[in-house]
Formats: sequence, C-alpha cells, structure tokens
Amino acid sequence: TKGFSTESCRSMVNLMDKDGNGKLGLVEFNILWNRIRNYLSIFRKFDLDKSGSISAYELRLALEAAGYRLNKKLHELLITRYAEPDLALDFDSFVCCLVRLETMF
Repeated sequence: TKGFSTESCRSMVNLMDKDGNGKLGLVEFNILWNRIRNYLSIFRKFDLDKSGSISAYELRLALEAAGYRLNKKLHELLITRYAEPDLALDFDSFVCCLVRLETMF
C-alpha cells in the first residue's frame, strides 16, 4: 500500500491509546500491529480483482468477515464517507472505516 494518511494514524492511535497519553506503548502498538495484519488479510481476501481497492460490494463482504453485519443504510453511509468517487476503497480508507466501526462498537 501507499501507507497511512494522517487521519488513519490519528484514528488508530485514538482507538489503541488505552491510558490516554496520546502515544502508543509497546503493548498497545503490538495489538494495533496485529489488527492491521488482520485487516490486510481481510482486504486481500475480498479484493476479488486484485486491483488494490475494494468495491462497495466487496466492502460489504469484508465487513461481514471482520464481524460487522450492517444494515443497508449504514453500509451506504460508510461508502459515502470512505469511498472514492468510483465507489472503491483503498487499504487506507478500509482501515479508517474499520477503526471507526471498532470505536463505535
């Protein structure tokens, strides 16, 4: 991938920073690293055409594999927020989406 955006990094730190110091300790980083590896595994599995991005349809499958069964309206909101104009999400956007869902649930 091309790496993570500043928004993605902030979201990941906010999710994992359990002690509230604005930094990730070794244990927090290790947990985050394992989650990113899991996200990448899911992303690659559902990037059916191996384009480096997933479609709105592939996103629904990927989110279900990650444990999120969402209604149609919420799925559409995520597409509106995280997808490019062609309705595809790259890995960075996918991670942002999953981090946001994890924060909400």
